[in-house]
Amino acid sequence: MTLPYDELESLRIHPGAEHPLYRLPSRTEPDENRLDDLVGHWAEACGLLADATAHERLGDAAVADLIAHCYPGLRPDRAAPLAGWISWLFVIDDYYDRLNIRGEDHPDALTQEIIDALPVEPQSGIRHHDAPLARELARLWRHIAPQLSRWWRMRFATHVTHFLAAFRYERLHRQEGLPPGLPAYAELRRASSSVTACLDLLEYATGQEVPSLLHETRQLRTMFAKATDVVAWVNDVVSLKKEVGIGDTNNGIMVVRREFGLDLQGAIDHVYRGVARDVEEFLDAEAELWRVCKHWSGVTEAEQSALALLSDGMKAWMRGNLDWSVRANRYAA
Repeated sequence: MTLPYDELESLRIHPGAEHPLYRLPSRTEPDENRLDDLVGHWAEACGLLADATAHERLGDAAVADLIAHCYPGLRPDRAAPLAGWISWLFVIDDYYDRLNIRGEDHPDALTQEIIDALPVEPQSGIRHHDAPLARELARLWRHIAPQLSRWWRMRFATHVTHFLAAFRYERLHRQEGLPPGLPAYAELRRASSSVTACLDLLEYATGQEVPSLLHETRQLRTMFAKATDVVAWVNDVVSLKKEVGIGDTNNGIMVVRREFGLDLQGAIDHVYRGVARDVEEFLDAEAELWRVCKHWSGVTEAEQSALALLSDGMKAWMRGNLDWSVRANRYAA
């Protein structure tokens, strides 16, 4: 489905000045130039960018800007693997998008090889991967995984598996020419956004991991889900012009538009109202979690520090994703 250019250009893509997103702190890491250098080095060394167009797409993604806004407290010694991971995400997203454009089948063997590149016990045996995307992820994993617990590795690998599985479902909906219904889309979008794995990496970035029992509290699970939804739905808004312009209906704004019989601007406004509720629910859950911790004997100062860093990081992702989208060229119509 395509829409008139004038209609797309007239849309108000960013939320109004009073939106709760703007009440979240805007953060940047101080050494963004170094992050740019790390991304550039990765692009040269990884072997995944075959031509100038691929380099241009990665440049449009403004990876360093995204990391600077979304990973407060990033340890310098962990910046390079993190830059590699975020860059890898954009490359694989472009890879699957190009498959859709060319009408090629979903590469099941590649998907499985990428999943195999994330063994829960990374030192149990290093295998060779034929596919460059899997080989590069395995290399990054050998830097990241040993720094975190087995439970964290299981959680991260699960989220990456969900992310890869979502490409198949999205492809089926594109073939049908219609997005799924709203409840199904909302569930699928959590996986396809890759945000869950990116939030997991907040603990790697700071070097402070939240204990698994605290991670499984109702309050923190709510915070994690709401932060994921905020980033994913804002991404749907800011990418709308580009996706509609090429006839891609697999976008949350198009789902809301069809579900409620709205025009595009009405659907955008509806989504931002939902995002506002998600932000408020995140903050309510955060306040409740701190009340729980106050009366939870045995929660150490180090664990509370890790929890505070994770909470700050999730807020940085919600706000930073919006700030980044204003400057990046990735979603130019």
